[in-house]
Amino acid sequence: MSKINYNGPDVFKPLSPWAYFGLSILFSLPVVGFIFLIIFSVSDANINRRNFARSYWCVYIIIAVAAVIMIASGVTIGSLENVLSAVRPIA
Repeated sequence: MSKINYNGPDVFKPLSPWAYFGLSILFSLPVVGFIFLIIFSVSDANINRRNFARSYWCVYIIIAVAAVIMIASGVTIGSLENVLSAVRPIA
């Protein structure tokens, strides 16, 4: 489906690769990106943009779950260094 020759409604208009690149940079900004992520994930202006924003939410959820599991299991940088120092032979 070509974006240039697209004749359908704007809701289903495809996004260009540069649009995805720009959105990923925008969503990476600390505060402003998070606000735009919330706005775009509930907006009905373009379904492709909304789905891309929702996929970023999924990534954030996966990272949060992994962080909670690591904190709950006690894996921190300090404890990991202690384990590695106990395993490595002293030269």
